[in-house]
Amino acid sequence: MRTMRPLALACLLSCGAVAQDLPVIREASFEAATIKRNDTGRLTWSVTPGRYVVTNVTMERFITASFQLHPDQLAGLPAWAREEGWDITARFDPNLGQAENSSIWQLALRQLLAERAQLKFRREVQQRPVYALAHARDDRRLGANITPARIDCDALQPKVEAAAKAGQPSPLPPATNTYVPCGLRSSGGQTRLIRSGGVGLFEFMQELSVLTGRTVIDRTGLAGRWDFFLTFTPPDRLATGVTADASAPDLFTAVREQLGLKLDSAEGPVNMFVVERLERPTQD
Repeated sequence: MRTMRPLALACLLSCGAVAQDLPVIREASFEAATIKRNDTGRLTWSVTPGRYVVTNVTMERFITASFQLHPDQLAGLPAWAREEGWDITARFDPNLGQAENSSIWQLALRQLLAERAQLKFRREVQQRPVYALAHARDDRRLGANITPARIDCDALQPKVEAAAKAGQPSPLPPATNTYVPCGLRSSGGQTRLIRSGGVGLFEFMQELSVLTGRTVIDRTGLAGRWDFFLTFTPPDRLATGVTADASAPDLFTAVREQLGLKLDSAEGPVNMFVVERLERPTQD
C-alpha cells in the first residue's frame, strides 16, 4: 500500500464553517491507497467512514464518479479505460469536514487519478445530442403525480438544524411511498421509483441524464420547487429483454403519463470533460 500525503494537510479550507463548525474541504487525497488490475471478478463499490474499496471498476467509471459526470460528457477516453477493470483500496480520515459540492472520497479519487494515472483534462462546451424536458400537452397541464411543493424547505432548514443539534425530532413531514421531504430519492430494482419533495427540476434532470445516458436540458419553463413521484421500468432492465407493463412503463412513457412532461431528442450545449492524457495506473 502506497502512503499518500495526509488528507488533512491536503485540504484547502474555506474561511467560513458549516454545520458542527467543521471546515469545508475543496481538495483532498487519500492517506494510503493501492491500485491493482482486475482481470476477473464482479464489480463491487463500497464507501464507509474512512475507507474506500472498489473492485473491477473501469477508469471511465472512476472518472465519472469522482467528477460527477454522465458518460456522454466524456471525450478523448482511450478504449482500455472503458474495458479494463481495476481495484482500489484506500483510507482517509473519517473525522474531517464536509466537501464542497462533492464527497471526501470523490475529491481524494480525483487526486489519486492525477498522481497514479497521470490524468489531465480540459473542460469545454460542445453542441451534442441531448434530451429536452418539455411540456407534453399544448395546454401545459401537468400530470397527476406532480404538484407545487407543500413545504418551504429553505425556510425550514434552520429549524431542521436546530432540532438535530438538540436531539429533537425533525420538523419535516415524514417520508411516504410517494414523497420524501426536501430531497430526491431514487430506489428500486426491476421497478424504479423516484420520489421528490420541495426541490427544483435541476436535480430531477440530473437523475434523468444518468438514466438516459444523455444530458437533459430544461425547456419546461417551470420555476420554483415541486413534489412528484415517478414509477417506471429502468432502461437497463428493458435492455435485458424485460417487458414494461402499465404499472411500470418505460421511462419516456412514465414521464409523459405521470408528470405531463416529455423527453424530446434535441441538440444542445453539453459541458464536456475532454481527457488529454490518461495512462494505466502504476500498480502496487
